[in-house]
Amino acid sequence: MNQALMQIDAIPDLYADAALVNAYDKLLFLSLWGRDTAIQEFLAGISLANEEGGINSFFLKTGKRDSGESIRKLVQIGESKRLNHHSGRMPASNVFGGDMAHLWVFDRLVTDPDLANRRTIAISRAVDTASVSTVSQSRIWHLTKAICHLPLLDHWAETIVKRFYEREWIKDFNGIGVSGALIDLSLSEEVEDEISSLIRDGVLCLN
Repeated sequence: MNQALMQIDAIPDLYADAALVNAYDKLLFLSLWGRDTAIQEFLAGISLANEEGGINSFFLKTGKRDSGESIRKLVQIGESKRLNHHSGRMPASNVFGGDMAHLWVFDRLVTDPDLANRRTIAISRAVDTASVSTVSQSRIWHLTKAICHLPLLDHWAETIVKRFYEREWIKDFNGIGVSGALIDLSLSEEVEDEISSLIRDGVLCLN
């Protein structure tokens, strides 16, 4: 799926091709394209407090409705210390000219699961195909096993993931160009009680 570029109102020279926020519009993932100077301006802006001229929120201009009205998506930066970033330069021979860079900004939970508090975020491309859905579910299960304090058997995957969604220990977020899921198993005793109950009731089998 091709995703149209979205302009950032705070720095008009930057464009995003993917963005993901949580239920409170807090930034989880952002993919940006622009000149290196604009990239550096953005990174400096999100690291400063609002009273210091920093960027604590911005709007993505995502296109126009049939009425011709612009569609704007709010993105809140939140606590900048929770964010990480990675960047790369395009070859000088690209069609846009030299000095073009690609920046990814993301919540640290995307790449570094919080094993102490048992929280992480799974990110996948937002492509509406069965194969992508399967890959996404597989990643959610892999990360669920990684952060859970109990050993989980692979043949429990479908049942466990469904039940964790019902308990809201896994929550989906639909973004632009990407989708994600927050996996929060910080309520260790409740998680243990739930799994123990499923085993006692014969819903989960040990072999």
